[in-house]
Amino acid sequence: MLKCTRCERTLNGGSKFCSACGVEVKPALKCVKCGAEYEKGDKFCCECGSVVGAASSLFGEFIDSRDGTRYRTVKFGSKIWMAENLNYGGKNGNLGKSCDNGYCRVYDWVSAKAACPEGWHLPSFREWHELLSSAGASNEKGQWWSAEEDSPDRSYSWHSSCNNGFFHNNSHKLCLLEVRCVKD
Repeated sequence: MLKCTRCERTLNGGSKFCSACGVEVKPALKCVKCGAEYEKGDKFCCECGSVVGAASSLFGEFIDSRDGTRYRTVKFGSKIWMAENLNYGGKNGNLGKSCDNGYCRVYDWVSAKAACPEGWHLPSFREWHELLSSAGASNEKGQWWSAEEDSPDRSYSWHSSCNNGFFHNNSHKLCLLEVRCVKD
């Protein structure tokens, strides 16, 4: 049911303006992965982390031969990235831990290093920085591993929330974070 964002009145599906308060009715954009609504300028879905704001001509597809899972890919700069989080459980499903939302798995750092399919790798700190600079990414939430170690017990990671933007951190290697892979 479509409601006016200002006065909450129920609107007809074809409405262009609310008849009660006159606010313009804008069609909701929805993530093709999880169906969550997002704003026009968003680059990533705030629910599942899938790339949503890029032109559709930038998207491709990769099928993981290990389990047949299809992943959308997107090109930023000279790099091809998975447009969604990795969801590979390995043999017997024991690599990583399934997320509550069902759209991804989370991995400790050692598992993350081994999780990307052949021809793909865990992004370096620099590759993450380049992605975030070229994509102008905002309104995404998640925590992702980077390939570099900070110390024997810690590795670099990237974190984001819908309100606080992106920042890097050094996370304990036993933490469970998401994985995005970049093509070799």
